[in-house]
Amino acid sequence: MKTRPPSFVWPSLLELPPENVLVVYLDLNHWIGLAQASVGRPKGDSLVEVLEVCRYARTSGTAAFVLSEATYAEMLKIKDPRQRRDLAEVMEELTGFATLISRVVVMEFELSAVLDPYAKFPSPLPRVSLVGRGVRHALGINSGIAIMGPSGNETAQVREWLGIENFERFMTDLFLNAERSFLRGPSDSKETEELRALGWKPEGPAGITEKRAAQERDLTILLDSEERWRRGRLRDVVSARELVIEFENILPRALDERGLVLHDVITDREFARNFVRSMPSSEVSIELKTAWHRNGERTWTVNDIHDIDALALATPYCDVIVTEKGCHHILEVADLPTRMGTTVLHNLSDLPRSLLNRSSKRDDLTKAKS
Repeated sequence: MKTRPPSFVWPSLLELPPENVLVVYLDLNHWIGLAQASVGRPKGDSLVEVLEVCRYARTSGTAAFVLSEATYAEMLKIKDPRQRRDLAEVMEELTGFATLISRVVVMEFELSAVLDPYAKFPSPLPRVSLVGRGVRHALGINSGIAIMGPSGNETAQVREWLGIENFERFMTDLFLNAERSFLRGPSDSKETEELRALGWKPEGPAGITEKRAAQERDLTILLDSEERWRRGRLRDVVSARELVIEFENILPRALDERGLVLHDVITDREFARNFVRSMPSSEVSIELKTAWHRNGERTWTVNDIHDIDALALATPYCDVIVTEKGCHHILEVADLPTRMGTTVLHNLSDLPRSLLNRSSKRDDLTKAKS
């Protein structure tokens, strides 16, 4: 029997965009549709009007289209440089490189919100904006672009040499060129070297994502040997693993920083279940993983992890998301759009109505957090 879900605990340290701006997240396949419409491909003919409404919402300031870390990872897997360029251009036009903060950062903030009522010491975390600009924000990196030379960081010397106005113009151009390159990926070996000089290391995150996919494949093997769990309390199994695996590095540090041990917070099995499911992004992840593990034939890939990370971030914190049909069904069955106040679509053609008629949920989240 499905247990009643706990109330959500929203992270007060996460700064949200203005209430009158809709935050909109699109899966990559829907960005592909908009790119086809933008360059006049026949497959995009039916989406030309959708693109125009998106452009209007963006330029009028009523909607902020956002990318995520998963967007950048999925873009790198596209082999055709021309397709990546077309995608990057429409993404830049609609988002201006606006990005959601890393899901790992959000998980840490959600965990803090759950732990802080028990804490002996105040939270050490600073306030962070949900929506920022550029791939560094999507990766949870605070530092900006530095100009490196033979003596190390030579940013200050270059500023003095160019003058403030010329330096600011130079840095703006440097940021734009870097972001465009990060988004579309390198076109040749020379650009690969230039991107790596700016900190581009795609193999690092890719390795972590593959490890997480392997952990889900391990669970599939375990469930195959203990079929009763797949037929029964699978959600409890997934919830427990979510806390043990996804919070493996975050939880011990968070407890120590607040002068706590786990038994100070989790006193019984029911509380343990509610502990992890009260965190909004974790609840989305748990529902997706539970639904997919019901199917013993599913082979887990890095794409599944990208989908989970993107939706675990976008479903609680965006106003409108457009995802693929299967994920849409899982979210709807779990009643997550209603519980989180999010419009979840799977047809891009339905987006204009949501953009023109939907109000922001920011006020609702503010009330929930208070």
